[in-house]
Amino acid sequence: MHRNFVTLLRTLSAVLCLLILLSAFKCNSKPKSDQATPPSNPDTTPALPLATLKREFGNPFPIKTGEKHVFEIRFSRFPIYATVGTITFEFLGLTSGARLEPKIAGLNADFAPDSAEQFFRFRASVISKGILIAIIGVDVKDRFETLLDARDFSARLSFKEIKEARKHTVQTSVFDRDRKTVQFKLNDLAKPDAPAREKTYELKDGSVDLLTSFYLMRMQKLKEGQILRIPVSDDDENYEFEIVVGKQEKLSTDCGKVKTIRLEPKMFGPGRFFKRPGEMTMWVTDDKLHTPLRLVAKTPSGTLSAKLLNFKNNCQITEPDPPDPPDPEDKKVTSDK
Repeated sequence: MHRNFVTLLRTLSAVLCLLILLSAFKCNSKPKSDQATPPSNPDTTPALPLATLKREFGNPFPIKTGEKHVFEIRFSRFPIYATVGTITFEFLGLTSGARLEPKIAGLNADFAPDSAEQFFRFRASVISKGILIAIIGVDVKDRFETLLDARDFSARLSFKEIKEARKHTVQTSVFDRDRKTVQFKLNDLAKPDAPAREKTYELKDGSVDLLTSFYLMRMQKLKEGQILRIPVSDDDENYEFEIVVGKQEKLSTDCGKVKTIRLEPKMFGPGRFFKRPGEMTMWVTDDKLHTPLRLVAKTPSGTLSAKLLNFKNNCQITEPDPPDPPDPEDKKVTSDK
């Protein structure tokens, strides 16, 4: 019993790979022998019309500089129901090749863009929390930064610093549009004498990393019954990130009921970002910004959910509460006048 419980706890570190809306924890390991594996993967893509990706968003950019979203991550598998961490996303605004300030701390590759180039800059961080993490012994403090070409929203630089328990690595992908290649480099800071792992591979037109694929998704016209197909380059591999656009749904939030669009990111199974079987559902606001409010990912190891925490302070209610009825005493005073 104790061994099974410990094994279950340790699977959380694998399940955490689902968090990066969110490229925090990339897990390609095979399912463990003591875990039940479904005979087939439910995360298949139906035959639906393909949407045309929009890549020019006008001036000013629809997302305001300084936008910051904080998500609470919860894990559930009987008998465990626990908060395991937070993910923070930030849009740092427009910057130029001549002024990349502040510098990306820990960058382990050369990146010297033309001084006139313009970039959108994004940042994310993942922090573990809760007694469950303490039991497993996995303390996570991961950081991600991406620079996208402001002209067509394609990746130019992707950086990750992964600090998980004793693991500490930095990795950079430089997207070379002239050579149509991606130069990937990873340094293991826990083994400073070890040589860097390097790889050069083909750059697909319009590629983004997984982190910024969600921003690109937000800028699209989400039409029910269509599929978004986004080229993604992440962890020295190319993928096609597919998202099925579903129906409008009302989602209960801390602000009340909000109109949302239900999305189904297809990220699980052979040839996809996560090799394991599973399925994911995501809800975004039904407006021009398509703010992600909630995400649920189900795998044989358990269920992970992400909930936007700071939406309650600035959300717009689609169905506001009715106004309070007039006070009879107020009416009496008015009539006396």
